[in-house]
Amino acid sequence: MKHISSLQNPTVKETLQLLEKSRQRKSKGLFVAEGLNELKMCMKAGYRFRTVFFCEDDITTDELHAWFHPMKTEAAFYAVSPEVMNKLAYRSGVKNAVAVVESKKLEVKSPGNKENPFYLIAESVEKPGNLGALLRSADASGTTAVILCDPAVDIYNPNVIRSSVGCVFSVPVMVMTPQETLAFLQKNSIAVFTTFMEKSVSIWQQDLTKPAAVVVGTESSGLSDFWKTAGTNVNIPMFGMVDSLNVSAAASLMMFEMARQRSSKGASRG
Repeated sequence: MKHISSLQNPTVKETLQLLEKSRQRKSKGLFVAEGLNELKMCMKAGYRFRTVFFCEDDITTDELHAWFHPMKTEAAFYAVSPEVMNKLAYRSGVKNAVAVVESKKLEVKSPGNKENPFYLIAESVEKPGNLGALLRSADASGTTAVILCDPAVDIYNPNVIRSSVGCVFSVPVMVMTPQETLAFLQKNSIAVFTTFMEKSVSIWQQDLTKPAAVVVGTESSGLSDFWKTAGTNVNIPMFGMVDSLNVSAAASLMMFEMARQRSSKGASRG
């Protein structure tokens, strides 16, 4: 067990760079995750830990090892001063830990043996909070996977991990271009439902009990023209003064509608 009390420590400085800079995370193949529950989800998903930081004022060494022991990590553990922990962690003064983790390549995958998959396709996601909320809803609804098309935000951004409450690790995520995504969906006979405002039909009137994917766009400009002829254009019926929802709220409703239809008709879920 090593102890660190200085913010000038090279290991601390490198971790702070990973927290703050996407290019550092990408070039080194590392990212920073925080929170005991989030770290447990991360480890269960098969990620490898390099280092773990904790403050003995908030959590004892025995408590931390009891938390991580079932996972059998080979990470180096560092007990750090409150000053260092306050700099590394968003949440301070509570039982907490911060880890440097090896990232994974988010590759194109086939549905495998999933009998009836359903996907969320998110194009050019711009805000970490929105992406985290999408992943949290995907986990809760049992969505098979989330496909990110040309995302503008790094999936390993600390705010994505935080806002997803660790669901960034529990939900399969793939990153590809719109062209690759559509080819993937067509190859696997997955029905496509797009979300343009014009000439759309209620998603409640669609049969979503078969393999399906819903495609959502950005807050500012919606979906790109590439998707205009890709599938059936759907909307969420609105009963108030506004005519649209935040993208994470809209996507959540659609994912749960897919889950609801499958549950009510006894369809198997991917």
